Amino acid sequence: MSDDDETRPMPYALDDPTVLRLGKFLRNTPLSNNAFAPIPDPLSELVAQAVCNYTRDLVWSGEVRDFVPLGHWEATPDLGDVQSETVAGEVTRMTHRVTGISVLGENPDQAWKLLREKVRQHNG
Repeated sequence: MSDDDETRPMPYALDDPTVLRLGKFLRNTPLSNNAFAPIPDPLSELVAQAVCNYTRDLVWSGEVRDFVPLGHWEATPDLGDVQSETVAGEVTRMTHRVTGISVLGENPDQAWKLLREKVRQHNG
């Protein structure tokens, strides 16, 4: 086990009692404007799990299919911030508009992966 594993909090599981209780609350959440914001089951439990894990600075990453530190997720570029073009009909160039970081990949998937890694490194 690495030092990161020892200091990193365990994520809330979907069947954790705290998640289930918050999920039940979210099914018909009373708001301060006297309205209600219902979130149907099972979505209410998924939102509850995300909120509970957020309080532990954890967020789900579809890329690694596990919970990652919030900072890692925040440092990942949004696809809307990226310009993509094909160069010489063979490679894909992606540029992150915010940082100006640019990468070349054999295909769009490889370029996107490389760009995310470089932007994460840049953002710390």
